[in-house]
Amino acid sequence: MLIDPKSPIPIFRQIADHLRRCIDSGVYKAGEMLPSLRALAIDIKVNPNTVQRAYDALEREGVVESRRGVGIFVTKVNRSRMNTSEERLSRQLSASIRQGMKAGMTPDAIRLVFESAMRANLEGANK
Repeated sequence: MLIDPKSPIPIFRQIADHLRRCIDSGVYKAGEMLPSLRALAIDIKVNPNTVQRAYDALEREGVVESRRGVGIFVTKVNRSRMNTSEERLSRQLSASIRQGMKAGMTPDAIRLVFESAMRANLEGANK
């Protein structure tokens, strides 16, 4: 892993981006343990806190999970692998939910509207 200390991208982000690419390309597979924090820090010659920040960022994204006393593992369902259609749909649904909430709708009312629209689309697809 090459880290560019002169890059405007923070080092922890460079590490996280590199690990994400490795996971996406299959270098690290679901359920597999990533290098230990200290081992990776020594390998790439950075402070262990920097590696911890990278692992924390990946964990917040749902790419990895921490198992206390064991290590950091690639998750089974990996958000970074979400395809473009899913990402776009997620953004559209989020925008619609915000719009409904701004209009005073309750979460249950929004859910009912969604389920109704889903049923209507499924029925239309089956014709």
